[in-house]
Amino acid sequence: MWKYLLTIMALLLFWNAQSQENKDSLKVIESKKEILFFSNDGCGKCATSQQYFEDHDMPYTKYAIKTNRPLMYKYVHKKTGGKNVGVGYPLIVYGDSIYFSITKLSATLKEIQLMMLKDGVISAPKE
Repeated sequence: MWKYLLTIMALLLFWNAQSQENKDSLKVIESKKEILFFSNDGCGKCATSQQYFEDHDMPYTKYAIKTNRPLMYKYVHKKTGGKNVGVGYPLIVYGDSIYFSITKLSATLKEIQLMMLKDGVISAPKE
């Protein structure tokens, strides 16, 4: 009986450590001052977003949704409080801000650009 209880306790401790490690890894990723960009091939809004980032020298890391779905859903669940919801692409993360199912893409991209300007990540465009 004691072996059984010790095994359960060990598994619970391991699971808690893994859970904390996942939370910590998200914090490390988010602390970087760049955009996390979850994109899907053939997605028009994804292509528009990527072009905007490149045109405005906004640093980003692109993640293919096909191979990074679990990571993407960690952000979805963080935003929704753990609720399962449909996700319209792209999913964009900057700092604590998480965007998906974006209806006003142009306004959202400008908002992210302004946050990056404020944070000193990018400089104002020269005219």
